[in-house]
Amino acid sequence: MNNTFSLNRFKNLLLKDGKMYIRNFGTSLIVWCCLNAIFWIFNLLFGSETMPPVRFGMLCTWTALAMMMVPSKVYGNANLSREGVGFAMMPASSLEKFVSMFVYCAIVTPLIVFFGGYLVDAFLSIFPFGGFEGRIRIYTIGEIVRMIDDTSGVAQTGKASVLFSDIFPVGVIRTAFYTGIISWSAIFMLGNMLFKKHKAGKTFACYLGISYLISTVLGLVAVSSERVKLWLERFDEFSDAQIANTLVNCMTWSLVISIIITVLLLFFTYRKIKTQKY
Repeated sequence: MNNTFSLNRFKNLLLKDGKMYIRNFGTSLIVWCCLNAIFWIFNLLFGSETMPPVRFGMLCTWTALAMMMVPSKVYGNANLSREGVGFAMMPASSLEKFVSMFVYCAIVTPLIVFFGGYLVDAFLSIFPFGGFEGRIRIYTIGEIVRMIDDTSGVAQTGKASVLFSDIFPVGVIRTAFYTGIISWSAIFMLGNMLFKKHKAGKTFACYLGISYLISTVLGLVAVSSERVKLWLERFDEFSDAQIANTLVNCMTWSLVISIIITVLLLFFTYRKIKTQKY
Protein backbone atom coordinates (compact mmCIF):
# COMPACT_ATOMS: atom_id res chain seq x y z
CA MET A 1 0.00 0.00 0.00
CA ASN A 2 1.40 3.39 -0.98
CA ASN A 3 1.91 6.19 1.49
CA THR A 4 -0.87 8.44 0.23
CA PHE A 5 -3.87 9.46 2.27
CA SER A 6 -7.30 8.56 0.91
CA LEU A 7 -10.22 10.00 2.86
CA ASN A 8 -12.63 7.18 1.92
CA ARG A 9 -10.06 4.53 2.76
CA PHE A 10 -9.26 6.26 6.06
CA LYS A 11 -12.96 6.44 6.94
CA ASN A 12 -13.28 2.67 6.47
CA LEU A 13 -10.14 2.10 8.56
CA LEU A 14 -11.46 4.38 11.29
CA LEU A 15 -14.71 2.41 11.45
CA LYS A 16 -12.84 -0.91 11.53
CA ASP A 17 -10.49 0.33 14.25
CA GLY A 18 -13.51 1.66 16.14
CA LYS A 19 -15.06 -1.81 16.26
CA MET A 20 -11.74 -3.27 17.42
CA TYR A 21 -11.43 -0.45 19.98
CA ILE A 22 -14.84 -1.23 21.48
CA ARG A 23 -14.19 -4.99 21.42
CA ASN A 24 -10.76 -4.82 23.05
CA PHE A 25 -11.10 -1.76 25.28
CA GLY A 26 -14.82 -1.12 25.73
CA THR A 27 -15.08 -2.92 29.08
CA SER A 28 -11.95 -1.16 30.33
CA LEU A 29 -13.47 2.21 29.37
CA ILE A 30 -16.53 1.50 31.52
CA VAL A 31 -14.29 0.53 34.45
CA TRP A 32 -12.13 3.66 34.13
CA CYS A 33 -15.22 5.89 33.95
CA CYS A 34 -16.73 4.30 37.07
CA LEU A 35 -13.65 4.25 39.32
CA ASN A 36 -14.77 7.35 41.22
CA ALA A 37 -17.95 5.45 42.09
CA ILE A 38 -15.84 2.99 44.11
CA PHE A 39 -14.61 5.84 46.30
CA TRP A 40 -18.19 7.08 46.61
CA ILE A 41 -19.25 3.67 47.96
CA PHE A 42 -16.35 3.60 50.43
CA ASN A 43 -17.27 7.10 51.60
CA LEU A 44 -20.83 5.97 52.25
CA LEU A 45 -19.62 2.94 54.19
CA PHE A 46 -17.19 4.90 56.37
CA GLY A 47 -19.17 8.14 56.65
CA SER A 48 -16.59 10.33 54.89
CA GLU A 49 -16.70 12.70 51.92
CA THR A 50 -14.29 13.47 49.09
CA MET A 51 -13.86 17.09 48.03
CA PRO A 52 -14.20 18.13 44.35
CA PRO A 53 -10.47 19.02 43.86
CA VAL A 54 -9.45 15.53 45.02
CA ARG A 55 -11.97 13.88 42.72
CA PHE A 56 -10.81 16.05 39.82
CA GLY A 57 -7.25 14.84 40.42
CA MET A 58 -8.55 11.27 40.48
CA LEU A 59 -10.23 11.76 37.10
CA CYS A 60 -6.96 13.06 35.64
CA THR A 61 -5.12 10.03 37.08
CA TRP A 62 -7.60 7.53 35.60
CA THR A 63 -7.34 9.29 32.24
CA ALA A 64 -3.53 9.13 32.24
CA LEU A 65 -3.58 5.44 33.20
CA ALA A 66 -6.11 4.62 30.49
CA MET A 67 -3.92 6.39 27.92
CA MET A 68 -1.01 4.22 29.06
CA MET A 69 -2.97 1.02 28.50
CA VAL A 70 -4.97 1.66 25.32
CA PRO A 71 -2.19 1.24 22.69
CA SER A 72 -1.26 -2.26 23.87
CA LYS A 73 -4.91 -3.27 24.38
CA VAL A 74 -6.10 -2.16 20.95
CA TYR A 75 -2.95 -2.30 18.80
CA GLY A 76 -0.89 -4.79 20.79
CA ASN A 77 -0.48 -7.15 17.83
CA ALA A 78 0.72 -4.46 15.41
CA ASN A 79 4.43 -5.32 15.81
CA LEU A 80 4.18 -9.08 16.36
CA SER A 81 5.56 -11.32 13.61
CA ARG A 82 2.55 -13.64 13.34
CA GLU A 83 -0.38 -11.89 15.02
CA GLY A 84 0.49 -8.61 13.33
CA VAL A 85 -0.02 -9.88 9.78
CA GLY A 86 -3.65 -8.80 9.91
CA PHE A 87 -2.59 -5.26 10.83
CA ALA A 88 -0.03 -5.28 8.00
CA MET A 89 -2.54 -6.53 5.42
CA MET A 90 -5.24 -3.97 6.17
CA PRO A 91 -6.15 -2.01 3.02
CA ALA A 92 -4.68 1.27 4.28
CA SER A 93 -1.41 3.14 4.01
CA SER A 94 1.05 3.45 6.89
CA LEU A 95 0.04 7.08 7.33
CA GLU A 96 -3.65 6.18 7.60
CA LYS A 97 -2.91 3.45 10.15
CA PHE A 98 -0.82 5.89 12.18
CA VAL A 99 -3.47 8.64 12.13
CA SER A 100 -6.20 6.18 13.12
CA MET A 101 -4.06 4.92 16.00
CA PHE A 102 -3.43 8.52 17.08
CA VAL A 103 -7.16 9.36 16.98
CA TYR A 104 -8.15 6.50 19.29
CA CYS A 105 -5.15 6.68 21.64
CA ALA A 106 -4.64 10.45 22.00
CA ILE A 107 -8.10 11.91 21.36
CA VAL A 108 -10.94 9.43 21.84
CA THR A 109 -9.62 7.72 24.99
CA PRO A 110 -8.92 10.84 27.14
CA LEU A 111 -12.21 12.42 26.09
CA ILE A 112 -14.28 9.34 26.95
CA VAL A 113 -12.51 8.50 30.23
CA PHE A 114 -12.38 12.05 31.61
CA PHE A 115 -15.84 13.27 30.61
CA GLY A 116 -17.43 9.86 31.16
CA GLY A 117 -15.95 9.80 34.66
CA TYR A 118 -17.08 13.40 35.17
CA LEU A 119 -20.69 12.52 34.28
CA VAL A 120 -20.65 9.53 36.67
CA ASP A 121 -19.20 11.75 39.41
CA ALA A 122 -21.77 14.49 38.75
CA PHE A 123 -24.61 11.96 38.96
CA LEU A 124 -23.38 10.53 42.27
CA SER A 125 -22.90 14.00 43.76
CA ILE A 126 -26.65 14.66 43.36
CA PHE A 127 -27.63 12.19 46.07
CA PRO A 128 -28.30 13.92 49.39
CA PHE A 129 -26.90 11.21 51.67
CA GLY A 130 -23.21 12.09 51.23
CA GLY A 131 -20.20 10.43 49.71
CA PHE A 132 -19.21 13.32 47.48
CA GLU A 133 -19.27 16.91 48.71
CA GLY A 134 -20.38 19.15 45.87
CA ARG A 135 -19.98 18.74 42.14
CA ILE A 136 -16.68 19.00 40.28
CA ARG A 137 -16.47 22.22 38.34
CA ILE A 138 -14.34 22.15 35.21
CA TYR A 139 -12.65 25.49 34.65
CA THR A 140 -11.21 26.60 31.34
CA ILE A 141 -7.52 27.46 31.25
CA GLY A 142 -8.45 31.13 30.81
CA GLU A 143 -10.60 31.05 33.95
CA ILE A 144 -7.82 29.42 35.97
CA VAL A 145 -5.31 32.05 34.87
CA ARG A 146 -7.72 34.87 35.70
CA MET A 147 -8.31 33.41 39.17
CA ILE A 148 -4.56 33.28 39.80
CA ASP A 149 -4.24 36.87 38.57
CA ASP A 150 -6.98 37.94 41.01
CA THR A 151 -5.37 36.25 44.02
CA SER A 152 -1.63 35.65 44.36
CA GLY A 153 -0.54 36.22 40.79
CA VAL A 154 0.55 39.85 41.04
CA ALA A 155 4.11 41.03 41.66
CA GLN A 156 4.72 44.76 42.00
CA THR A 157 7.44 46.18 39.76
CA GLY A 158 7.80 49.87 40.49
CA LYS A 159 4.50 51.46 39.50
CA ALA A 160 3.60 48.57 37.24
CA SER A 161 2.44 45.10 38.17
CA VAL A 162 3.43 41.77 36.65
CA LEU A 163 0.51 39.39 36.42
CA PHE A 164 0.69 35.61 36.27
CA SER A 165 -0.78 35.87 32.77
CA ASP A 166 2.09 38.18 31.77
CA ILE A 167 4.60 35.46 32.63
CA PHE A 168 2.48 32.51 31.52
CA PRO A 169 0.01 33.68 28.82
CA VAL A 170 -3.19 31.71 28.36
CA GLY A 171 -2.19 30.64 24.86
CA VAL A 172 1.15 29.28 26.05
CA ILE A 173 -0.42 27.36 28.94
CA ARG A 174 -3.12 25.96 26.66
CA THR A 175 -0.48 24.86 24.14
CA ALA A 176 1.59 23.26 26.91
CA PHE A 177 -1.49 21.44 28.22
CA TYR A 178 -2.43 19.90 24.87
CA THR A 179 1.21 19.15 24.07
CA GLY A 180 1.49 17.27 27.37
CA ILE A 181 -1.57 15.14 26.55
CA ILE A 182 -0.31 14.29 23.07
CA SER A 183 3.22 13.65 24.32
CA TRP A 184 1.98 11.26 27.02
CA SER A 185 0.01 9.31 24.45
CA ALA A 186 2.88 9.36 21.93
CA ILE A 187 5.24 7.79 24.47
CA PHE A 188 3.05 4.70 24.83
CA MET A 189 2.17 4.53 21.13
CA LEU A 190 5.89 4.29 20.35
CA GLY A 191 6.49 1.83 23.19
CA ASN A 192 3.70 -0.34 21.84
CA MET A 193 5.50 -0.57 18.51
CA LEU A 194 8.93 -1.21 20.06
CA PHE A 195 8.23 -3.84 22.73
CA LYS A 196 6.79 -7.30 22.16
CA LYS A 197 5.55 -8.07 25.70
CA HIS A 198 4.57 -6.07 28.79
CA LYS A 199 4.41 -3.02 26.54
CA ALA A 200 2.89 -0.46 28.93
CA GLY A 201 5.05 -1.54 31.88
CA LYS A 202 8.32 -1.51 29.92
CA THR A 203 7.46 1.82 28.32
CA PHE A 204 6.68 3.40 31.69
CA ALA A 205 9.92 2.01 33.16
CA CYS A 206 11.90 3.48 30.25
CA TYR A 207 10.09 6.79 30.70
CA LEU A 208 11.04 6.93 34.38
CA GLY A 209 14.63 5.90 33.68
CA ILE A 210 15.16 8.40 30.86
CA SER A 211 13.49 11.19 32.88
CA TYR A 212 15.73 10.46 35.86
CA LEU A 213 18.83 10.38 33.65
CA ILE A 214 17.99 13.68 31.95
CA SER A 215 17.16 15.34 35.29
CA THR A 216 20.45 14.14 36.78
CA VAL A 217 22.50 15.34 33.82
CA LEU A 218 20.80 18.74 33.75
CA GLY A 219 21.25 19.06 37.52
CA LEU A 220 24.97 18.29 37.28
CA VAL A 221 25.38 20.75 34.42
CA ALA A 222 23.56 23.45 36.36
CA VAL A 223 25.61 22.85 39.53
CA SER A 224 28.91 22.96 37.65
CA SER A 225 28.00 25.96 35.49
CA GLU A 226 29.70 29.20 36.52
CA ARG A 227 27.04 31.19 34.72
CA VAL A 228 24.26 29.56 36.76
CA LYS A 229 26.21 30.12 40.00
CA LEU A 230 26.70 33.80 39.13
CA TRP A 231 23.01 34.15 38.29
CA LEU A 232 21.99 32.63 41.63
CA GLU A 233 24.41 34.86 43.54
CA ARG A 234 22.94 37.94 41.90
CA PHE A 235 19.34 36.79 42.15
CA ASP A 236 18.44 39.29 44.91
CA GLU A 237 19.68 42.13 42.70
CA PHE A 238 17.27 41.35 39.87
CA SER A 239 14.06 43.32 39.53
CA ASP A 240 10.70 41.58 39.29
CA ALA A 241 10.62 42.44 35.58
CA GLN A 242 13.95 40.67 35.00
CA ILE A 243 12.78 37.61 36.94
CA ALA A 244 9.52 37.60 35.00
CA ASN A 245 11.43 37.81 31.71
CA THR A 246 13.63 34.88 32.77
CA LEU A 247 10.56 32.79 33.61
CA VAL A 248 8.97 33.67 30.27
CA ASN A 249 12.12 32.52 28.44
CA CYS A 250 12.25 29.28 30.44
CA MET A 251 8.59 28.59 29.74
CA THR A 252 9.01 29.31 26.03
CA TRP A 253 12.07 27.10 25.61
CA SER A 254 10.51 24.30 27.65
CA LEU A 255 7.43 24.41 25.44
CA VAL A 256 9.50 24.42 22.25
CA ILE A 257 11.54 21.43 23.44
CA SER A 258 8.35 19.59 24.48
CA ILE A 259 6.80 20.15 21.06
CA ILE A 260 9.95 18.92 19.30
CA ILE A 261 10.09 15.79 21.48
CA THR A 262 6.39 15.11 20.87
CA VAL A 263 6.78 15.47 17.10
CA LEU A 264 9.79 13.13 17.15
CA LEU A 265 7.89 10.52 19.19
CA LEU A 266 5.01 10.60 16.71
CA PHE A 267 7.37 10.50 13.74
CA PHE A 268 9.25 7.47 15.08
CA THR A 269 5.93 5.72 15.73
CA TYR A 270 4.90 6.33 12.13
CA ARG A 271 8.27 5.14 10.84
CA LYS A 272 8.03 1.98 12.94
CA ILE A 273 4.59 1.24 11.49
CA LYS A 274 5.91 1.84 7.99
CA THR A 275 9.09 -0.24 8.33
CA GLN A 276 7.71 -3.04 10.54
CA LYS A 277 8.80 -6.47 9.28
CA TYR A 278 6.57 -9.53 9.62
